[in-house]
Amino acid sequence: MKDGQYGIFRDDHLYNAQPDKNGEYHCPNEHVCSHKPTKLKCNYVKYVDSHLRPFKCRHISCVDVHFSSPACLLRHERAEHGMHGHGSKPHLCKFADCERSVQGNGFPRRYNLYDHMKRVHDWTSETKTSTAISKDKKESVKSIKRKYVSEGLRTFL
Repeated sequence: MKDGQYGIFRDDHLYNAQPDKNGEYHCPNEHVCSHKPTKLKCNYVKYVDSHLRPFKCRHISCVDVHFSSPACLLRHERAEHGMHGHGSKPHLCKFADCERSVQGNGFPRRYNLYDHMKRVHDWTSETKTSTAISKDKKESVKSIKRKYVSEGLRTFL
């Protein structure tokens, strides 16, 4: 399939492969990758996509940039080009002296922000402590529930 409008180029002969005598499709690069033989042609096509990367970015600033899936291409277009309604880069660095804390110069994805703060500022996640606190609260609620159930007072819990 060749569809320049969507940046998909699947015209390679590998997409026309037939299953072997056991009805399985084998990745053309199975000697160097970890793809296992599959009976499903759609899985085989994904294998080929992962090697050929047929999804091309059509933005003028990207020259010969290809991806293995439409999801990867979409994420790239959102993050790098501000397409699909995601141009604001709303995730700002929490360190005031950092250039990435300025509106418009943040990160399009929260994971990228956390990765930046860990690498650049030696930041450690605060979610570990909040998770531990919420876990303690859950334990205390469980004990209250058990108390009410054992006393036959389970009316509102």
